[in-house]
Amino acid sequence: MRHVVIVGAGQAGSLLALGLLAEGYRVTMVSERTAEEIETGRILSNQCVFEPALRHERALGLNHWDDVVPPVVGIAFDAGMPGAQDPFISWVSPLDEPAQSVDQRLKMSFWLNEFVARGGELRTHKATPEDLADYTREADLVLVAAGRGPQFDGIFPRDDNRSPYTEPQRGISLHLVKHKTDFYQGVTFGLVPGVGEFFVLPVLTADGPRMGLYFSAIPGGPMDVFTGVTDHNQHLELCQEQLRRFFPWSTAAAEGAESGGPLEFLTGRIAPVVRHGVGRLPTGEHVLAMGDTAITNDPIAGQGANNAVHCARIYQQLILAHGDRPFDADFMQNCFDRYWDYAQHSTRFNNDLLAPPPVHILETLQAAQEHPEVAHRFAHLFNDPTDYVPWLGDEETARTYLREVAARVA
Repeated sequence: MRHVVIVGAGQAGSLLALGLLAEGYRVTMVSERTAEEIETGRILSNQCVFEPALRHERALGLNHWDDVVPPVVGIAFDAGMPGAQDPFISWVSPLDEPAQSVDQRLKMSFWLNEFVARGGELRTHKATPEDLADYTREADLVLVAAGRGPQFDGIFPRDDNRSPYTEPQRGISLHLVKHKTDFYQGVTFGLVPGVGEFFVLPVLTADGPRMGLYFSAIPGGPMDVFTGVTDHNQHLELCQEQLRRFFPWSTAAAEGAESGGPLEFLTGRIAPVVRHGVGRLPTGEHVLAMGDTAITNDPIAGQGANNAVHCARIYQQLILAHGDRPFDADFMQNCFDRYWDYAQHSTRFNNDLLAPPPVHILETLQAAQEHPEVAHRFAHLFNDPTDYVPWLGDEETARTYLREVAARVA
């Protein structure tokens, strides 16, 4: 029986562990925290998992919340200027299949318990680079899915050719609130040039449905006000103030809402980075990165959890296809290259959203107000970002498409 060690019990590591366990592999997962500590701790992140990724969760029998999670039915987009009371771009497009946002505390704790119940071996401690060498001596393959912490930076160095940013491009802040009024049951995406972005979507938590208020502020800009806030009520008041000031058309998302509590908000900054996916230990052995350890994107395009699922899916397919052959450095590089074939699109989408939008992107977003076909195609970039580079990644291709849509309508 082949033995695989996975360091990290998040979206990527847990899915791969459970997937390989179902195929008869011996799997050891190393988690910093117990399931109870995860479930009762501070909120971990903002997430929205779209249909292609949900299909893999369902294939593994891990879709535990399908009957209770509020469906994310579409994408609403608004863009306004600082000080304006109304957006100059506004449209809504349904998703062909609903997405889901399940609080990762709920999801990760359940999957961790499920892993143990299905016969996996769980070790609870914070793994170090020195531990990785021990794991390589006992297992056929070692993968690192430990998130974006710095402890493994020396093993998986930054890929400068694929990482255009060296610093965080947004100050991010999330608050889960109890909502008393009806609000759009999709992802609302608001943009104000020079200020940043605002997102709101329905989230399932252990305490029931909540609304996730997410602010993405340009560092040093007028909305970059959340750093150092430690009181949840003060944080919610700041959320409401930013909406009134910069996104007045979306104030209903927070007015009258109650904070979920002192563990239901977070603030931070994330530097986008692509790393070399195969790490060589000082002792000579190789280990393979996955999820955020391999590629860390800013959350602006909502692709982090989806990338993690697709990474687990791709790695599982390649591990199974490899049979009894050694999991050497060439195999690991092939795994990462295959993952990059997918993730390069979401990475480009994320990184471009962090930059001031070029004219052809604004033209596309404006055309989406008039043409539902354009709105539908843009909305589904969140569902499947592989359409981004061949479409909006090229100015002339994007404008040709708009002319074709206008001609069909005419």
